[in-house]
Amino acid sequence: MKTKILSLISVLSLAVFTSCVQDDDYKIPEMEIVEPNITANTTIQIVKDMYTGALVNFSDASNGGELIMEGYVVSNDEAGNFYKVLILQDKPENPTAAIQLDIDDATLFDLYKPGRKVYVKLNPQGLPSLGMTSLNNVLHIGRINGSTVERMSLSNYQDYIFRSAEMATLVPRVITPAEFNDSLINILVQIDNMQLNLAEVGQPYANAGDTYTVNRMLKNCEDNSLTIIRNSGFADFKGELFPTGMGSIVSVFSKYNNDYQLFIRDTDDINFDGERCDPVAACTGTASGGSTIFSETFESYSNISGAESAGWTNVNVSGGTLRYILGSFNNNKYAQISGFGSGQSVIDAWLVTPAINLDSTTGESLSFDMEVAYSTGVILSILITNNYTGDVTTTEWTPLSVDIPNTPTNAFGGFNSYNDINISCFDGDVRIAFHYEGSDPSATTRYHIDNVTIKGH
Repeated sequence: MKTKILSLISVLSLAVFTSCVQDDDYKIPEMEIVEPNITANTTIQIVKDMYTGALVNFSDASNGGELIMEGYVVSNDEAGNFYKVLILQDKPENPTAAIQLDIDDATLFDLYKPGRKVYVKLNPQGLPSLGMTSLNNVLHIGRINGSTVERMSLSNYQDYIFRSAEMATLVPRVITPAEFNDSLINILVQIDNMQLNLAEVGQPYANAGDTYTVNRMLKNCEDNSLTIIRNSGFADFKGELFPTGMGSIVSVFSKYNNDYQLFIRDTDDINFDGERCDPVAACTGTASGGSTIFSETFESYSNISGAESAGWTNVNVSGGTLRYILGSFNNNKYAQISGFGSGQSVIDAWLVTPAINLDSTTGESLSFDMEVAYSTGVILSILITNNYTGDVTTTEWTPLSVDIPNTPTNAFGGFNSYNDINISCFDGDVRIAFHYEGSDPSATTRYHIDNVTIKGH
């Protein structure tokens, strides 16, 4: 009886203690890590070099002994932008090689925080060997399943991966877009002079209302290149607005097929506090209604040269041949552009209205209809100027705030109307530009533009 009473008291005491802990910051202290008696005998780069186009079975590659590599954790799945992967690079500073481990655990941050040194036994004695293969041009290490690899099991992956007591400070490798190459895949990098592409200003990191992954486009202010930043629909920060300024991004460098892309661990990896190199500006207040000052339906033209004869400018300043064309469907004509199949790595195409004089009106507004199809990201921006030089590259343009969708990704979305965009703070001869900044194959969204109208009082 005495034993039962003591047991009951212990349970009640534990219950009282647990119920009193209401602080969200309360955490069970992490136990001290004892340095494992393990010595690495290979490097990440040597392991990567084992891949020659077919599955690598590390037992076959080990010459009978255990292969052990070491690395430092650079990924972090705590915010949800990484999922069941652990990414290691060979050094905390000035890294030269990195690799991805696939693990069936969605909370790896509990054990493997960024900077943690780990050892990986690729073919431990008494256990099945791990394997390595390439998926979408990125090397993955995991459990062998036939001719490919799958995630290591939740029940035994810690028999392959061992934590060191060492926690290092990671120093991102500073690179520029001109230096992008496959040797950087999975390395923690920093890229300066970056900003969200103008066409996507005002958008969140991903879609707040669904779990689809979203590609945003970052523009480099030094060379005007575009780079994909890929954000998960499960990330904690998916609904937060993307910062609109210019600055630095720290990210894990990656690739999908032929497209280089960036993955942030959380929003602390974005530091866009500087002024944009193409500042966002627009007229304040509202403007709507009035009489039509300018209207273009494209119905009177047999091809795009008809619009050009009517004063429209249609030019690709990146040196390629891709320009806007006249599209038609269901007896409706419109201006159309898509970089798909163009083979152009840089597309800088402009469609600019004729001069429209606003001196004798007030409260002017712009409206147009647009269809988005097969979106690979928002790569269209709407601009205005009242000081056109005759050259789109030397003209000072002001962006207009237009919420362009980045869907659908595999279909035609149908026309949507964009009405009453305030341009009343401009006077004189204005021109509206539809600026397409794409690249084949990474940024090839198709746009149809119709019923461009300006009204005023």
